[in-house]
Amino acid sequence: MIENIWEGIYDSFDQCPGHGQGYESDRWVRQETERIHSLLQAIKNDGAIPSVVSYRMNLLPLLAATTAVNSKKNKVTILDFGGGLGSTYISVTAACANSQIVDYHIVESKSICRAGKECFKGNTHIHFYDHLPEKIQDVDIVCLCSSIQYIKDWQGLLKGVAEYDPQYVLLADVPAGDIPTYATVQNYYESKIPYWFFDVNEIIRMMSSIKFELLFRSSCACTYLGKEQPMPQANFPAEYRVGNSCNLLFNRAQE
Repeated sequence: MIENIWEGIYDSFDQCPGHGQGYESDRWVRQETERIHSLLQAIKNDGAIPSVVSYRMNLLPLLAATTAVNSKKNKVTILDFGGGLGSTYISVTAACANSQIVDYHIVESKSICRAGKECFKGNTHIHFYDHLPEKIQDVDIVCLCSSIQYIKDWQGLLKGVAEYDPQYVLLADVPAGDIPTYATVQNYYESKIPYWFFDVNEIIRMMSSIKFELLFRSSCACTYLGKEQPMPQANFPAEYRVGNSCNLLFNRAQE
């Protein structure tokens, strides 16, 4: 077991001593594939969201269902940046009374996209891209779950997804709090991955600058090192510790 999940305090990703394949590795693709098959089997057995799906992944299904009900098109189109092999898609379709209302688009690495297309072969409601697609019609929700912290130009990413003109932007499991924004390195087996910890108010100001208002904020309880606990940062000075990560839901501002 690793001693520390995160190490170091840096001003930028360029200063972080990152190396290795990280979430592009065969290990990660294999783990994600096994997880997806387990979720699909659980859904097949009882038709409900499996208990192994965390609270952070239950937010999107509720938002999707309520958005679809209030939509004139009776459908919800979701863009999920960093959506893995589709675990949240499974949660959404399991939770919605009519899974056919969901049109789901995932942006991921090339290796994850290849595996995802294989896992969901023949399913016309889920789509995989290894980059932000140029055009998706009528996007209702953009979701970034446990992903924005891995993006060097996270401000540019938020500006990019805002161009799809969604009604909502959901940032789930964001390592943000009343701290200064800084970069660090996440230890993942043989890899060291650059990673952001955020001043939450910097994110809120950024979203406001692109015309999205904070609608909902909650604490996100997650599991680290085998147990549910705040983000383990005892190796960091107190003023750099986040505690629990958070969920932030933004609504497109009225003109």
